[in-house]
Amino acid sequence: MTSLPVALLLAAGFLAPIAIVAIYSIMPARTFVLTGSVTPENYVAAFTEGYWRPLMWSVSGALLTTILCLLLAWPTAKALKSLEGYRATFVTILIALPIFISESVRLFGFSLFLMPAGGILAGTMDAAFDVSIGSILNTRTAALLGMVYVHFPFVLFPLLLGLSQIPEEQREAARDLGASNWQLMREIDAPLAAPGALIGALFCFVLALGANAEMRILGGQSVTVITHAIEQRFNYAQDWPMGAALTMLVIAITALLVLPVFRRIDIDRLIRR
Repeated sequence: MTSLPVALLLAAGFLAPIAIVAIYSIMPARTFVLTGSVTPENYVAAFTEGYWRPLMWSVSGALLTTILCLLLAWPTAKALKSLEGYRATFVTILIALPIFISESVRLFGFSLFLMPAGGILAGTMDAAFDVSIGSILNTRTAALLGMVYVHFPFVLFPLLLGLSQIPEEQREAARDLGASNWQLMREIDAPLAAPGALIGALFCFVLALGANAEMRILGGQSVTVITHAIEQRFNYAQDWPMGAALTMLVIAITALLVLPVFRRIDIDRLIRR
């Protein structure tokens, strides 16, 4: 009985909206009621009218962002774990502080850094070294860098938590037995830090899959993602059923990737409960 209020809250705030979107997704195109005849035409149109392209870019961009963030977060987490006292606190604050700043503000600042000619990077190279460089602004590369820049902390801190669960005595015993650094990472660090890495990867993937600001500010017109297509269907085209169908596809892809990973994570062990 004690869990009943939580269950009701989840049903009202999470399951009910998804159910409404699911029903809308099988309504006829450009209708605003839930009483129309059921039809799969929106899902068929999602693949026949080219919506699979922004969907695939969103999925591939989220996966690539997650991989890059994991590759960057591992050495960073190891370095933070080796620091002590005020140095570790100072570096952690520097990494975490941008989270509390508006994402759009950070991305506009990043775009100023990448701008050609008058941008910070190009201007510095020209003034300091008399070297003229181009710009990757308004490209997919810039959008990908922006996604890594924004989502990196969401991978780093769960991974750092996972590394903190590794008993130092176990690592010292492995060293005494002649284990190399590669063996330590492969046999001890990576398996024991895996729950934290998986949680960070889930955070990163889900957030990156729904990313839109990075594409608009840094990618310009070179990138169209599924969230932008959904927004266009709901707002400009006033085609709610099509927007709902695209939304359900994103939910389905997220569930297919996230739920199996959750089954492999022992939350109680990670938080030492």
